[in-house]
Amino acid sequence: MTDAYHKLPLTFNRERLQQDLEKLLHNHWISHINQSVHNGGWCALPLRSVDGKVDSITVAELNPERYQNTLYLEQSDYLKEVVSGLQCSVVSARLMLLKAGEEIRRHTDMDLCFEDGCVRLHIPIQTHADVTFLINDQPVHFSEGECWYMNANYPHEVKNGSSVDRVHLVIDCIVNDWLRGLFINTGYEKTVVEYKYGSPDITDENILQVIEQLDRLDADGARALAQNLTSLWQKHHEH
Repeated sequence: MTDAYHKLPLTFNRERLQQDLEKLLHNHWISHINQSVHNGGWCALPLRSVDGKVDSITVAELNPERYQNTLYLEQSDYLKEVVSGLQCSVVSARLMLLKAGEEIRRHTDMDLCFEDGCVRLHIPIQTHADVTFLINDQPVHFSEGECWYMNANYPHEVKNGSSVDRVHLVIDCIVNDWLRGLFINTGYEKTVVEYKYGSPDITDENILQVIEQLDRLDADGARALAQNLTSLWQKHHEH
């Protein structure tokens, strides 16, 4: 059992999802704002956004009252049915596309996990067996029409080694009793993970570089963290 991802007992009609997707492909898809983790092959179409704007895919806040359906969702009968059918407050909803042969490099999205009260759900619309998804270094495959939770606080990355574009419906939701029941009744449990240096992003391979970068910041907090990491590194290498 892992808390990096969890399959929920919800399934959706793959053909109807793909029919709605086909109608939306000609619209202006927006390159993902996190340019450091992709080379232009990752883009999105907003279905629910702040004030219903079609030119923004950023999840800038988690207040559901700020979010409205965009015209793209209003034009998509089945996608609208899927989103509105969730018995919880929906923040944002986006179609996320990763082009064939492209990748999303390892990164994290903070404050998006079940324990924090806001979950990110993935409903694959178009995918392939050659799409590799790693969440906290654990491989998982999400199939079309399924509904999966991913703990976006963990490092995650995707490689699309196929010849088709991968498209997911990605929905951010506020945890309530209904959603909590879906998790608990399907065996979800929090996994307590202790990292060697306190973070999954700090490893034996890069810790000295991290310490050096912290020292360069010349700030009390950074120096204290550098000293703590140095002590941990020395402890693990004293033999």
